[in-house]
Amino acid sequence: MPSRNNIGLGCVSLTAHQRESEALQILSAAFEEGITHFDTAPVYGQGYSEKILGKFIKQRRSQVTITTKVGLGPVEQKNIPAWIALPLYALKKKIRPTGSVDAPAMTDPEPLTYRKLDIDYVSKSLDNSLRNCRTDYLDYYLLHEALPAFLTEKAVEFLIKQKETGVIRNLGIAASHVNLNQVDAATSTAWNVLQYENGVHYDTDKWVRTFENKIHFYHSTLKFLKKAKTDQYTTTDIAGILLNKAARNNPRGKVLFSTTKKKTIQDNLKSFEKANSISTEELKNIVNAIY
Repeated sequence: MPSRNNIGLGCVSLTAHQRESEALQILSAAFEEGITHFDTAPVYGQGYSEKILGKFIKQRRSQVTITTKVGLGPVEQKNIPAWIALPLYALKKKIRPTGSVDAPAMTDPEPLTYRKLDIDYVSKSLDNSLRNCRTDYLDYYLLHEALPAFLTEKAVEFLIKQKETGVIRNLGIAASHVNLNQVDAATSTAWNVLQYENGVHYDTDKWVRTFENKIHFYHSTLKFLKKAKTDQYTTTDIAGILLNKAARNNPRGKVLFSTTKKKTIQDNLKSFEKANSISTEELKNIVNAIY
């Protein structure tokens, strides 16, 4: 049966907090609840997600695994400390509100188009991430909404060398599932991780079997949580059911979710474990019935 070791915390929303201390409390809450895998990226909060995570893991490096990425956004970073930057971002949002956020549409993104990622960009991005995360190695380093074909030859050689020396433990691709059709099943073993959407709208369970020799990380499993239609289960129940179902299909990988609330972490994990008492077939029937 799945365990909390199958779950990871997405750090995309860390910078939604008004204070750095609040973001650190979320990371601490996840860790205390048994989550030891954390997913971030340079583009999350203009690098501050990485920096906050780095501060958190400094004394826990051997106890956690982290994913960060390369391929989106500029390599230039702001040098304002996070404890100053987060309140400024919150103030900016108040002055320039973004308006209400509609429920996510059940539509797939467009396939990726080519963009060049050269060695200068990749090496600078890697240096930034290592410094931000306060570590000398990365457990997982993924191309962010990019494919290996986007890299120049020298950039590929650079990344493979970093893997060979242990600076990068695992290389992979973090791209929408619609782009997995562009990934050859025989892609070099250097790219041994795939990260993509999984959930009620995404027919992606098959990729675990298509790329059976690779590690799979799921995200967006709870993206359509509020679209569920049922009087029998609470929203928390459904979250646990969806996470558990995904973890059963992907036992060697991780299922990610993100939140700004400590209670949501606790509730999701309790519900996730509660769903262990439900058979795999029944889990499928429940999900089919409520969506």
